[in-house]
Amino acid sequence: MKWLGLVFALILAPAAHANTWQPSHGDKLEFEVLRDGGPLGFHHVSFSRQGDTLTVETDVELKVSFGPITLFEYLHDVTEKYVGGNLVWVGSRTKNEGKWKTLSAQAMGGALKVAGEGYTGMLTGRVIPSTHWNQDEMKQAAMFSTETGEMLDMKVTDRGMERVKVGATTIDARRYDVVSDLTASFWYDAQGRWVKCAFEAEGSKIEYVLRALPD
Repeated sequence: MKWLGLVFALILAPAAHANTWQPSHGDKLEFEVLRDGGPLGFHHVSFSRQGDTLTVETDVELKVSFGPITLFEYLHDVTEKYVGGNLVWVGSRTKNEGKWKTLSAQAMGGALKVAGEGYTGMLTGRVIPSTHWNQDEMKQAAMFSTETGEMLDMKVTDRGMERVKVGATTIDARRYDVVSDLTASFWYDAQGRWVKCAFEAEGSKIEYVLRALPD
């Protein structure tokens, strides 16, 4: 299931309707991940603030089992730190196909020093991690993979507004279709909050369903 790693390498290119959400301390985006309508796992993003520092924690666990036997397991944990709105640190660990890999990236001298399996070196300019909560991803021509450290080119199409179910309610959200190694769709609400993701892979329909909007 190589596709599971690819979803974390998606970004969105420039769009005229992007809104930048500023998460508050204690906010959470908790997605249930479904495979053909059945449970596959979860994707959680949590936010904490201390003074001028924002910390973002992403926790992903996807698993396919047959009885007591685990057929597939994908784990992806990411920590992002921002000071004054500027990215100063990204660290991650990923388990895929039974193997672990790690990534670290630290702001240094106006650039980002990256040590990852796909890229090691310095990145200049604004770097937005591929954790998808930040709708400013849509203003970039390439994005930073939190799994490999690579910058990945993407093509995006703005599909306009659609109705999306979140918890017990239905809201308006803007849909963007992204084409890369994997084709996927992302939805953001009027405040710029990430509210849905969907794609097809290996003949299965994968859908991220948000449990509730942050207060």
